Amino acid sequence: MYKVAILLSAYNGEKYIEEQVHSIYRQDNCEIFLYVRDDGSTDKTIEILKKLKKYYNLNIIQGNNIGWKRSFFE
Repeated sequence: MYKVAILLSAYNGEKYIEEQVHSIYRQDNCEIFLYVRDDGSTDKTIEILKKLKKYYNLNIIQGNNIGWKRSFFE
């Protein structure tokens, strides 16, 4: 079985973040390690991610808004 690490930067993604996470974890034949860095969202993105953390091996990193490109280096 493959091990796959996925880096995801999120900003005000409450509309799609839950669907994205479910889709990532529906992949077959691989062990998923998902790292989500929230880029200072002002909506309910963090609350949704915390709810999903109860069901998935999900790592949440909260930070200030620095843009998607710099977010991947945090």
